[in-house]
Amino acid sequence: MIDRCPTGIAGFDELCQGGLVRNSVNVLLGGPGSGKTIFLMQFLYNGVTKYNENGVYLSFEPDVIELFKDAAALGWDMEKLDAKGQCRFVRISPDSDVNEIKRDLTAAMAKYDIRRICLDPVSLFASTEANESKIRKMLYDLSSTLKRLGATVLMSDETATTDTEEVGIAGTTAKSQYIKFLVDGVIDLYSSGLGGVSDRAVRISKMRRTNHSRGPIPMSITDDGITIVKGKKGVL
Repeated sequence: MIDRCPTGIAGFDELCQGGLVRNSVNVLLGGPGSGKTIFLMQFLYNGVTKYNENGVYLSFEPDVIELFKDAAALGWDMEKLDAKGQCRFVRISPDSDVNEIKRDLTAAMAKYDIRRICLDPVSLFASTEANESKIRKMLYDLSSTLKRLGATVLMSDETATTDTEEVGIAGTTAKSQYIKFLVDGVIDLYSSGLGGVSDRAVRISKMRRTNHSRGPIPMSITDDGITIVKGKKGVL
C-alpha cells in the first residue's frame, strides 16, 4: 500500500487516492493569479494544524513578510507558526547552488523535524545561468537532492499562460518542461480571469504510483483557501 501525504485541501486528496505520495517531489505549475502560493501555504498550514507535520517554505522572492500578509488574509497565522518552528519560512538567493540549499534544508529538518517542504518559485533557481546544459544539470541535482531528504516536496513554477486550452509545450518555459520529467507529480492550476464557477481549474497531469483523476477539475479560492468544486465532470 502506498503511503500518502494528505494536502488537506478540500476535495483535492480524493483526486489522487488520498494525497501526494509520501516523500515524493512534485511541481505545481500555473500562471499569475492561478493560486500557486495559496496552494503551497495551505499544504504547509494543514500539515501543521491537521496532521502534526512540520514544514519549511523556501522562497526565492526578496521578502517573506508578504507571504505572511497573504496567509493572514486567509486566516492562517503563518508568522506564529514560523516563530514556533512548526513552519519555517526561509529566504534563499537565486544564486544559491544545490549544496547550499541541501545544507540549509538538512539543518532545518534536523532542528525542526521537517516533513513537508515547499520551494517557490523554482523558475528563479539558476536564473543567472545562461548555459542550458548547466541549467539542466543544476535542476537534475536539485531534484535528486530533494528526493533523498525524506520529506514530501511541493515546488512551484510559472507558466506563460493560465488558459486550459493553451497550456502545453508553448505555455511553459524550457525549465518547466525539463522539471516535468524529473519530478514524481505534476499539478497544473488554471485561471481564465473571467470569474464564475468555471474560472479556475486544477489538473493532475502526472503522479507516479497513483490512479489519479484527469482534469481539468473546477476549483475555487474562497476566504478559507482552495476548494475543489464538487459534482463537476463526474468527480467526487
